[in-house]
Amino acid sequence: MLIVDDDPATATMLSRSLSRHGFRVDAVSVAAEALEHARAGTDYDAAILDLVMPGQDGVALASSLREQLPDLAVVLLTGYTHSPLLAAAERAGAKVFTKPVAVQEIVEHLKEQIR
Repeated sequence: MLIVDDDPATATMLSRSLSRHGFRVDAVSVAAEALEHARAGTDYDAAILDLVMPGQDGVALASSLREQLPDLAVVLLTGYTHSPLLAAAERAGAKVFTKPVAVQEIVEHLKEQIR
């Protein structure tokens, strides 16, 4: 599992919670670092990405990650209920959750996606 969020508190909370659910988690704060992991051959089944980040938004990052990992399940997290990025995320096949979200909801979704 790859988590990319520029908010350290969110990344830490997600990492801890998902680890307790049995996921192996790598958390980074910027898109470039996530892409380095993917290009280095780290194999992820899923990624949880912040929708709005400096440098590269979550939709663009998801697209870039899928070039390396075509079967990657993507979850996008956002604090926005209205944004042009939301429609783009759904067209890209990513599941969008609005913050705050219960980690259990993410886990249930990912268990359906990762087989």
